[in-house]
Amino acid sequence: MTLFTDFLQTFGNATLEQIWFPLLVWSIIAVPIAAILHHSDSIPPVFQYHGRVALLLALPVGVILSYFWELLGSSTASTVLPTKFFVIQSPISVTKAAATEPSLLAKLNDPMLWMGLAGMLLMLGAAYLLLKMGSSFIQLRRMETDLNFTPLSEHDDLLKQLPASTEENFQKTMLAFSSESQIPFTYGWQRTKIVIPAYLRDDPEALAMAVQHELMHIKHRDYLLNGILLATKSLFWIHPLAHYLHNSSKEYREIICDAKVLSSNHFSKKKYASLLFNLAQKRPQTNLAMSMAVDLSSLKKRIQIMSDQTLTSTSFRSSFLVAFLSASLIVVAMGCSDMSEDGITKTEFEQAQSKLSEKQENAPMYVLNGELMTGNTENNYKLARIKPKYIKSISILKNQKAIDKYGEAGKNGIIELQLVDGVDKETAFADLKEDPGSNKVPPLPPEPIEVADGQTASKSSNKSAPPTPVHMTTKNMPELVGGLASLQKKITYPEEARKAGIEGTVSIQFIVDKEGNVENPEVLKEVGGGLDAEALRVVKQANFKPGKDKDGNPVRVQYSLPIRFQLAKDKGEK
Repeated sequence: MTLFTDFLQTFGNATLEQIWFPLLVWSIIAVPIAAILHHSDSIPPVFQYHGRVALLLALPVGVILSYFWELLGSSTASTVLPTKFFVIQSPISVTKAAATEPSLLAKLNDPMLWMGLAGMLLMLGAAYLLLKMGSSFIQLRRMETDLNFTPLSEHDDLLKQLPASTEENFQKTMLAFSSESQIPFTYGWQRTKIVIPAYLRDDPEALAMAVQHELMHIKHRDYLLNGILLATKSLFWIHPLAHYLHNSSKEYREIICDAKVLSSNHFSKKKYASLLFNLAQKRPQTNLAMSMAVDLSSLKKRIQIMSDQTLTSTSFRSSFLVAFLSASLIVVAMGCSDMSEDGITKTEFEQAQSKLSEKQENAPMYVLNGELMTGNTENNYKLARIKPKYIKSISILKNQKAIDKYGEAGKNGIIELQLVDGVDKETAFADLKEDPGSNKVPPLPPEPIEVADGQTASKSSNKSAPPTPVHMTTKNMPELVGGLASLQKKITYPEEARKAGIEGTVSIQFIVDKEGNVENPEVLKEVGGGLDAEALRVVKQANFKPGKDKDGNPVRVQYSLPIRFQLAKDKGEK
């Protein structure tokens, strides 16, 4: 259960940055625009359609751009190039961390756990809806084998009923009549296909109007665009605005095709409206295909707009351009936004931490809550892993300003870190981020011993042989054979501690050698009552899978392991 909750917390933190936060930025911008489109009757249908499509397409593009912009920011962390221009307060409130391992109840109160659950639900729902899309595509392909498709250009009687301006649209179009289909529909990208109900053969004018309508879908590449919009709605199904934009855009897409069909005055508006009324009572074949059908609830609106509006190529291009520019601005806003943790953005803090992680000869000094930290110490190692939610502000002093305030210690610059109110250094250090590239317990930095020749060696090194380097972290961290359960079986609660009611967590630091053996274990955090000695005894018996570097070679790794002792509350409990 603990492993599952830890996974959900980690997954929640990742989805907050990569999915939920961009989704929040998109919502802030898209909701008022969608409200204006919905309540304004003066906006032409073509602008209504392109506006909805632009809003929906901006969502996945913005999420992708936000991710790659984050990578760009990480790669340029050492430069002064800004990577974020819009800052929004983090929706997750800051809570003070406990100094010990949090209980299951405390984890259930962690917003990140619920964000992880929501992320899992989002992914499962998206996978299901995308599978349904795939099933619809397979259904279309199977149906195609039962139909007799012929080139539209071979239907001379039908072509005589169509406007001459549509000739360019049917050169590669195939046509088939189906006794099972009740509504005309179009599908296909490179070689498009039109399926017409067989009963329309007896009405040449209605047949021509239906084919002309489907040719407008082909001209506008609606099949491909509809597939992208449907996939976007499936991926972000959890957001109601995605459903609204997709469903309402289908209505305006049909209205635009209606306007294009009637723009040439080749067909009677009255007969076209009668055809729409008859089709409105039938169900479409699939959501993937472009169907001429319309819901009865919106039929009146469609016929009214069809009668009042005239669509020109100029208005279509103008609408497309406005929608494209608007979507671009939304995407940029999503990509260039960052969360603020009580006054400091995530990007700013991570860039500062990348400096802390570097080993430099002329490294700057760091000041935490007014306390001066010397360079390349254990405290600086911890500073590089403080979670952003605990940082209130970061100030950088250079050159003479740093020397004036801190004297000779500021000659290489000063980085001042101020924690949020109510959080002290010990609290922030007790709840550190994991080491990059490791999902194991983060090790503490090794404690070096200075030898005569000035080289740094571990405690097990000797003067006659060069020391084997000890890694604080590596690509593949050591793994405890048998897990923590293997140690729990060996632990005996000391009688002295049991009688005195002593509980607590003992932290043991040691080195895992290339064979997976424990070297030089020592107690870092004592509890007393014999618990320290018992924890040390058990750790000495532990076996590990050795850590490995990026080339897969075993290496010696510094490791720390907390062992929690807790007495049973019920006398009958073990």
